[in-house]
Amino acid sequence: MKEEFYDFLKSSKPSVVINYGTKSKAMINKIQYNQKLDILYMLNNYGGNLFDLKSAFKYAGIYDKENDKLYDLEYTLRNDILGFDYASSEKYMSYTLYKNISQEVNKRIKELITIDDVDNLFDISDIEISELLSDEDVITDFMNGITSKTLDIEINDYKTEKADDLLDYLTNKNEFIERASREYVLSNTSYILESLKIIDEKRKILKSIENNKNHIFHKIRDIVNSIDDRCSTVNLTININGIEQTLKYKADVLKRNYNSSYLSTWYIDNRLDREKFETNYGRNMDLHYEDIVKITYSKKTLYEDKNFHEKVKEEESELSK
Repeated sequence: MKEEFYDFLKSSKPSVVINYGTKSKAMINKIQYNQKLDILYMLNNYGGNLFDLKSAFKYAGIYDKENDKLYDLEYTLRNDILGFDYASSEKYMSYTLYKNISQEVNKRIKELITIDDVDNLFDISDIEISELLSDEDVITDFMNGITSKTLDIEINDYKTEKADDLLDYLTNKNEFIERASREYVLSNTSYILESLKIIDEKRKILKSIENNKNHIFHKIRDIVNSIDDRCSTVNLTININGIEQTLKYKADVLKRNYNSSYLSTWYIDNRLDREKFETNYGRNMDLHYEDIVKITYSKKTLYEDKNFHEKVKEEESELSK
């Protein structure tokens, strides 16, 4: 069956009938789309009677004559006639191809708008963005180690599931990517300029944070990076308004809640610790990363705020004068 099918693909014959299984039959038609591609259509019948005057030919795949490759094959053709396994054929299916096309076009769009002389091509000085950006808008980037120099624009808005795009891509990949990406840039200039402006503002914010080693983000990142993923709870030593307390706290909350304005006391692991917290600081008081002085786990110090101890020493020195 397989050899018969491949012989048909390479021949000038417009159709072939293939017997498979016990008494199943499939008629496959080959229609030329262009010099490089043929489109396959199939009439299939499990009872062996192809022409029951009810069944219709259906799209069954694409054949690349130049590279001798098959794409987007219909299940019966792929599984019963050719015996392809899912893993080997999945990357040639249309849903994967459309995903690849979108990724490659987005990558090229990014290249087009972030070339070295981009400032000479795009003037973003007078571009207004809808909202003023704050430090919180870059905290995830900062936590992930992205700097003002490495922060880059992300263009992931181009997406296609159009048959014409798939066929053009398979016909001439490079030509299609270049055309589609340039058309997108021309059609979305305002959005792209605003995106460039946003990235520029974020870089300035990141630069400011990088230059200020006392910025809270540095402390938060040190805390998050100090906690091992295997930790369930950790011992926090906190200091709020001069009152110090050590309590057990959920480790995963400390690692993932860095973009929140506070750390909920709900995640204080021990009820007695929670009650003592309310006694020390009040029922409505929240916990913040700023309040953390020390973190330990199994008698091992994971984090310690040395700046806090230096500040206390300075305050004590001032009081003693």
